[in-house]
Amino acid sequence: MVWAREEDIKYDAFRAPVSHRIEAGLDAQGQLIGWSHKVVSPSILKDIRPEMIKDGIDFYCLWGLADAPNSPMWNNRIQYEIPNLSIEFLISKLPMPVAPWRSVQNGPNAFVIESFIDELAHAAGKDPLEFRLASLKNNMRASRVLKTAAEKAGWGKAVPAGQARGIAQHACFGTYNAMVAHISVDNNSGKIKLHRIVAAVDCGPTVNPGPIVEQIEGGIILALSTVLKEEVQFANGGVKSSNFDNYPVIKMSEVPEIEVHIVKSTESIGGIGELGVPATAPAVANAFFKATGVRIRRLPLTAATVKEALKKA
Repeated sequence: MVWAREEDIKYDAFRAPVSHRIEAGLDAQGQLIGWSHKVVSPSILKDIRPEMIKDGIDFYCLWGLADAPNSPMWNNRIQYEIPNLSIEFLISKLPMPVAPWRSVQNGPNAFVIESFIDELAHAAGKDPLEFRLASLKNNMRASRVLKTAAEKAGWGKAVPAGQARGIAQHACFGTYNAMVAHISVDNNSGKIKLHRIVAAVDCGPTVNPGPIVEQIEGGIILALSTVLKEEVQFANGGVKSSNFDNYPVIKMSEVPEIEVHIVKSTESIGGIGELGVPATAPAVANAFFKATGVRIRRLPLTAATVKEALKKA
């Protein structure tokens, strides 16, 4: 059986929607010392691997936030060195089927973590890159990809008026990744224009760099589509979205210049197929804040959402 596109959009499983609430503490020097994180999401595992749900915890939903017991998947937790860390999780029961999406929940969780890290850097009056590095002193792989992406992107150098850069990092599947997004915002239309994405990746020893670059590029493009456009609409007790006229995706003409830099590494080999996704959204969102002074805490960053946020500000 082959579904038509309309049937596929309406009746296939969706990426799990998730809501976060975070509080954090800084010391007198602006150093991150405490983090309280509450997560609510429908269960991803309940329909595919219910036996993996332990004590009401679906670790697929917490991927990128907290370690799963005896998990073969690496880098499951927040990378930052936080002396006081609390994570709470509640499964919500929504009448919609959900399933893993590329990078599972590393995508939405990285958006939340890295956007909030940027907010904390702003509250501390520190450069977002330096603030991150201060809490990654013992995490050489995360620090290296951040420094590499920042250097290659010209972090700290002036950009034309109306443009800005944002930075983010994330690790999962044994691989470390950082990105710098260079964007501009049209305040009248609400449209975000991507000028350049610079990525750095440490996946351990490499043999054939071509596919590594291609996987990161493809992940970035897919992520940009969900960051800027893709949103399933619901109405009248069902799915309203049905085709590309009301579920738009990114066009080739909207794809920015993408650079991928592979960091030379002798660390353990990690995966690469999903690493282009997680850091993309927060890098774009952080650049948006730098350009406008307005923080948007939900995705996608559609033109309508941007215009509404700018108007409220």
